[in-house]
Amino acid sequence: MTTREHEREEASGGWAHIGRAAEEFARRVASDARRFAERIEEHAGEFAHDVARDWQRLGRECGAGGPGPDARRIFDDVRSVLADVLEGVDELIGRVFHPEPDQDWTRVVHNRDVTCGGCGRATPAGTEGYVRRAAGGTEVRCLACGVPVEEAGAV
Repeated sequence: MTTREHEREEASGGWAHIGRAAEEFARRVASDARRFAERIEEHAGEFAHDVARDWQRLGRECGAGGPGPDARRIFDDVRSVLADVLEGVDELIGRVFHPEPDQDWTRVVHNRDVTCGGCGRATPAGTEGYVRRAAGGTEVRCLACGVPVEEAGAV
């Protein structure tokens, strides 16, 4: 690094400034996530109270059977909505902290059980396959599927 580059880095705050900004951003995201979790917990408690009250009322009116399949369908819908919200938050954090382009495929020995992104088969730990880090997360391929044809030059 030349003297001029060093002076310019010091004047702009350098990497320390970027590190402090990233740390502050992470604190804010963690704080918001904590508040979000508290609100979800509060809403889930209210929902459980309402369901218990209605379940007791329906039990008295309908007998012992109650609203089994309908209640299950409602809980599945609520779970699906919460999963979509959390997946969106994960995607946002991934885009913010991992904006680098897709990396090349690498042949590896898997250190845990994974699922092939090509065929969907389970690939046990200790077997060979291909892996790469992409903007959407880690991509995995088994040896049978190999690297996608359009990217075959990358291995």
